[in-house]
Amino acid sequence: MKRCPNCFSFGTIEQGNCTVCGFSISTQQEQRALPVGIALHQRYLLGRVLGVGGFGITYVAYDQRLQRRLAVKEYFPAEWAMRMSRGNQIIPNSQSQNEVYCRGREVFINEAKVLAKLLEVPGVVDVLDFFQENGTAYMVMELLEGSTLSGYMKKRKIRMMPWQEADRIIWEAGMALRQVHGQMLLHRDIGPDNIMMDQKGDVHLIDFGATRIYALNSERSMSVMLKPGFTPIEQYSRSGRQGPWTDVYALAATYYYLVTGKKPPEAPDRVTGAQLPFLSQCVPDIPEKISQAVEHALKTQWQMRTKSVEEFLMEMGLLKRPVAKMIWKGRWKRCLFGEDQTLTIGRTAKRSSLVLDDRQVSGLHCRITYDSTADSFLVENYSGNRTYTIRGTLEKGQQVHLQKGEWIYIQTSKQRYIFYMEVE
Repeated sequence: MKRCPNCFSFGTIEQGNCTVCGFSISTQQEQRALPVGIALHQRYLLGRVLGVGGFGITYVAYDQRLQRRLAVKEYFPAEWAMRMSRGNQIIPNSQSQNEVYCRGREVFINEAKVLAKLLEVPGVVDVLDFFQENGTAYMVMELLEGSTLSGYMKKRKIRMMPWQEADRIIWEAGMALRQVHGQMLLHRDIGPDNIMMDQKGDVHLIDFGATRIYALNSERSMSVMLKPGFTPIEQYSRSGRQGPWTDVYALAATYYYLVTGKKPPEAPDRVTGAQLPFLSQCVPDIPEKISQAVEHALKTQWQMRTKSVEEFLMEMGLLKRPVAKMIWKGRWKRCLFGEDQTLTIGRTAKRSSLVLDDRQVSGLHCRITYDSTADSFLVENYSGNRTYTIRGTLEKGQQVHLQKGEWIYIQTSKQRYIFYMEVE
């Protein structure tokens, strides 16, 4: 290969090392990996191996069209498949495993399609391309320069970090995870090795090799992914009930590890009696609400655990809670938004979360949705009786964006119902 397998500079290898990046070409290559220098899709030139997991191999690559470095992940489930001794084809280990291998490849491509839709979401590695070749599938991603949280702590030679710093990291990771869950995906492998800090200090979720679309959660299409200390009990069984709460456990366990320097006991040990010391006992200056939030998110039984990332971040005090403050009988009444950051106002409980007992209020009169990224409110009117806002009257089907402190009201012959948008 005329290019360096790491930085892809031309003619820079001298005495086995690259004069630009210092990479040694004697670095041992993964035996199952594709040869250095091979081109995929007539475009992506492969270099060294970045990492190997249970479902695939990730390479540093060079986009010959756009002339930039990228990362390419190859679907290669070691449990189900092997690479042919001659050529680069990957084939199932046996005829009986052909179906599960092909199903897994389909899931891999579906994941790439969904993650590609999150291209502009901060904190989720960008998927730029995907294709099938060599009997398998490939995912082309941005190449992140930086360290995993584990590597970051080793580099700084620290066993634990201040809880204030861990707060920022977990907030960024949690905000990205919200977007993943919003696409009906689970990560299923959250931990210090799969959260990365780039050179600017921004946090990214990486290694979605364990990700699975909820609907594909079946014994035949899914292997159990375990990260001792960070994996909840439901992942130790193929029949375990998994959902957003599964990733919440792993995220909370990661926070616990960052601020204490110790992994929580493995889930099966906890089920049989191993105790998890409270954070407030391990980190004396940590706020009690954070200790309680982590304890809630690390419940062994998923039914008792924090159900969503939003709920976890709110309990931690890291996510703002939107409220609509309503003047009611001369007093302020706080109307909380749901976990989906939405408040619906109307006359019937079947259609609305906030019920106004007034015949001139429609069954579903209006919907208010809080956008935490933009820190603003979207107001949508569903009623022919109008919704009035600081920015004008909304007819049926119209909408408007409002800022904190701004108001809407619903007018009837009985009363004027005024709501002020706030974030606590």
